[in-house]
Amino acid sequence: MGDYERVPVEDWADVTDHLRELAADGEVSESDEGVEITVGSATFLVTKDGRVSAGMPLHDFEDGEVEVLYFDHDRGAVRVENGDRSYEFRAPS
Repeated sequence: MGDYERVPVEDWADVTDHLRELAADGEVSESDEGVEITVGSATFLVTKDGRVSAGMPLHDFEDGEVEVLYFDHDRGAVRVENGDRSYEFRAPS
């Protein structure tokens, strides 16, 4: 996947570190269940059990079976791949 760094959800410390970097200009909220970032009006949530949801103006995304996230910090993006589903969240600049 090109310039993306593959991060398994089970490597929770890495997931939270990458999300903190992605949300450098936003907010990070952590709980026992997961971590949510908010950048501008966009949100991205990952739970420890692999549920992902994202919300931006004009669209939302949710998936409950994610095992790996792909980060591209140069582009400010995190990508979700799950079978035939693919979604990319890009932090607004």
